Amino acid sequence: MFEVVFDTSFIMTLAEKSSHIIDDIIRLLDPVLFVVPDCVVEELSRLSFSKHVKKSKFALLALKFVDEKMKVVETPKVGSVDDRIVSYARGRSEVWVATMDRKLRERLFREKLKCITLSNDKVVLC
Repeated sequence: MFEVVFDTSFIMTLAEKSSHIIDDIIRLLDPVLFVVPDCVVEELSRLSFSKHVKKSKFALLALKFVDEKMKVVETPKVGSVDDRIVSYARGRSEVWVATMDRKLRERLFREKLKCITLSNDKVVLC
């Protein structure tokens, strides 16, 4: 079974766009387990209190999505959110990291870790 680990940028995009993205990931990687690091949940919680109404709305939708469809996993309490996501994925061949963050994608590529992103609302495995 594959695990797809979501970062904040990808979950916020899911909240903003339709759920066909999840269906596309399932179609490509079935069977799959959707995972969210605890540090991403913390970041979404902070964003849900943002003064930017649109951002806080999408963060709340993302948190609801996490509660309904994803497993929250603990990560080491050291480093940035990206550090913690990379640390979780390192050494696990079944893990894909879903991100919209270019710097994180480049880092995953350098470390030969698998990633998922979107291009023109289409799922891209990289």
